Amino acid sequence: MKKTRAQSINNIRNSINAISGAYTVKLIDKLYDENCKQQDMQDLYFAIAALFDTNRILEAMHLIRGLFAIAKMNYPYPIAALEPFDVAQEAFVVEFIMDFYEIIEEKQISESQEANESG
Repeated sequence: MKKTRAQSINNIRNSINAISGAYTVKLIDKLYDENCKQQDMQDLYFAIAALFDTNRILEAMHLIRGLFAIAKMNYPYPIAALEPFDVAQEAFVVEFIMDFYEIIEEKQISESQEANESG
């Protein structure tokens, strides 16, 4: 019984990770297309992380929903489907924060390399 439960929990975590990864990349790309600067993206990251750190998961979810609106994207159903489940929301916010940080760091490195090559 424990093995089945552990497998189910792991499957849920993997699904949430996949949802975050798929939509966070698209969101960040659109935000950059909307002329968000690297500093803006870092500010957004720190705002979401601060909400998480202070156990304001619902507010973090609202901010994430707002980012989709700013990017002129529909709020993805797979993310909306997590909203009735507190634990799933928390897991999603954790994954979103990690993905968000990783993606903006990659973009910053890429921008720095491009600047060095052209300068």
